[in-house]
Amino acid sequence: MTVQELNTRQAAGPLQDLSERSELQSHIRAGADLPTLLVTTAHTTGDLSVLRDEWRPVDVLGVAECNLSDEEKAVIREECYRRLADHTRRGGGPPVRPTYDLLRRIGEWFLGSSIEPLIPLLAEELIFDGHDLRQPQWNKQTIAPDVAFSVAIVGAGESGIIAAVRLKQAGIPFTIYEKNDDVGGTWLENQYPGCRVDINSFVYSYASSPRVWSDYFGLRNETLSYLQQVAKDNGLYEHIKFGSEVAGAVWSDEEKVWKLTVKCAGATETVSPNMIVFAVGQLNRPKMPEIAGINSFKGEAFHSARWNHGVKFEGKRVGVIGTGASACQFIPQIANIAAKVTVFARTATWLLPTPSLHERVEGSERWLLENLPGYAQWYRGSLLMLQIPGILEHVVVDPNYAASEQAVSESNNFVRQQLLQWLEAQVADRPDLRSVVIPNSPVGSKRIVRDNGAWVKTLKRDNVVVVKEKISEITPGGIGCADGTNHSFDVIVYGTGFHASKFLFPIKVRGANGHSLQDAWKDGARAYLGMTIPHFPNMVCMYGPNTNLVVHGASIVMFSELTAKYIVDAIRVMLEKGARTMDVREEVFADYDKRVDEANKVRAWGYSKVNSWYKDANGRVGQNYPFTAAEFYQRTSAIVAADFHFGLGR
Repeated sequence: MTVQELNTRQAAGPLQDLSERSELQSHIRAGADLPTLLVTTAHTTGDLSVLRDEWRPVDVLGVAECNLSDEEKAVIREECYRRLADHTRRGGGPPVRPTYDLLRRIGEWFLGSSIEPLIPLLAEELIFDGHDLRQPQWNKQTIAPDVAFSVAIVGAGESGIIAAVRLKQAGIPFTIYEKNDDVGGTWLENQYPGCRVDINSFVYSYASSPRVWSDYFGLRNETLSYLQQVAKDNGLYEHIKFGSEVAGAVWSDEEKVWKLTVKCAGATETVSPNMIVFAVGQLNRPKMPEIAGINSFKGEAFHSARWNHGVKFEGKRVGVIGTGASACQFIPQIANIAAKVTVFARTATWLLPTPSLHERVEGSERWLLENLPGYAQWYRGSLLMLQIPGILEHVVVDPNYAASEQAVSESNNFVRQQLLQWLEAQVADRPDLRSVVIPNSPVGSKRIVRDNGAWVKTLKRDNVVVVKEKISEITPGGIGCADGTNHSFDVIVYGTGFHASKFLFPIKVRGANGHSLQDAWKDGARAYLGMTIPHFPNMVCMYGPNTNLVVHGASIVMFSELTAKYIVDAIRVMLEKGARTMDVREEVFADYDKRVDEANKVRAWGYSKVNSWYKDANGRVGQNYPFTAAEFYQRTSAIVAADFHFGLGR
């Protein structure tokens, strides 16, 4: 169901016809998610007595479930249906935007008192009556109609799209420069088989653009079509220059604008926006490993982010280097058709049990999401209430605990044992795979990969071999290892990740007084709130340094929405002040940067010595955000003018 179709359904009145009520009863009995059904009923009817303590959900592998007998679950379904039907018979309408107090009471039932700091965030994430709390409540035409102010957005991925949506709503002229031929960013570029999101799609989507997804964890094609649809619905395509790559950006001290060098169709042009928003992401430039002879291989070879669809794997011998998130998705697909797949795996990655990873959204659950007013919002809400708190506390190094490469705290060890038990059961019949699937590092030190058992099943296949030995060279015929063994292949696939620590690479940026961003970042990329850097006025990064989420429960889409809101608010302040420039104060930047570094050092990813893309070449964690999602929300809700120098004058 498209965004527009869902919005139309959600705006419809209640189910009035008797046959419709009978259909509702049938679907509630057959497939309603009970926590979602309970809070939808409470919100719709206004009667919170249905939220009984004995019906409170529990966390089961990251999903809220009512841990009750089948008989008790049947009672809940009938009680909720009765209340919804009575509400309809009395002429009650669909649920309206909940009050703060209602959200608090529902949240406390669902999560307990820890919901309190998350209520304002939850209010923004749950949109009823089409009321988008993140939409700018001002417009340039009313604040500064005669002031020329334009924005250049670099990148039309998920962050660039939402930035453009908010700028358009505020009446700020903008242009998006996109190097590809369509929107979508990483979801356009990554086309490997099995590619899908690793966060539930009902959360990995804009709050203002809901969708009933085909899969709980959307496949690449649907995720891409969603982003394209949002861009179309908001009229963004007319603002995008495709095939346009920004090669450089230089700040003009005299004109107080940016001079962007843009390459397009073999020609180069210079544009001069007042502000530049870099929405290029962290995972946009494929990283090839530094292995001797890498260009000597005579067969087909390519990176997973540049998938060669012309290669046929049937009957082929395939070598795969890497076992990260992408590899765990495409290797099972290749193994289904190739004659033999050899996986080179130096380090193991913790796997998170996710039974619904490959499940479709269908049947009664889909009917309820599409037809029961409020149900889709509260399904998203139930995921957020459970996930936003995250498990950050479980990856913090406890100074009173004997931290090691096994665990960094008692709670970290508890999570390890839970995951270990699940993995051990899968390799009980194949002890040789134990070192391949069980990491020798703390949970959280590397990216945790979602799995439903498919990974180990793939490794157990007769046509799959795992090599733990270090690779010494690529040869014309295959791969040579340090122990002297040689492996012959027809195809080599590199699942070796991206230049995550090379932010804005390869764009050359010079700020005020000729400051080079590359020089400023020679010891690692840093930015205040992941967005702004001293001496680079009117420049903002989205998904910038230290904004990557790993155990936070939120999604990068949510963080992009919060960042976009902050950017538009910053422009409002500039226009109201009559300022031409905005530059973050050095002391504000330095204090924040110090706090980030200190916090990252006492997180599992900073403590562990395991190889990870979270760290740059100097060993500094330049990717991960070390604080809670609630803090990021609070700090980006509105700009603090005292954090910046404003250059006045028109």
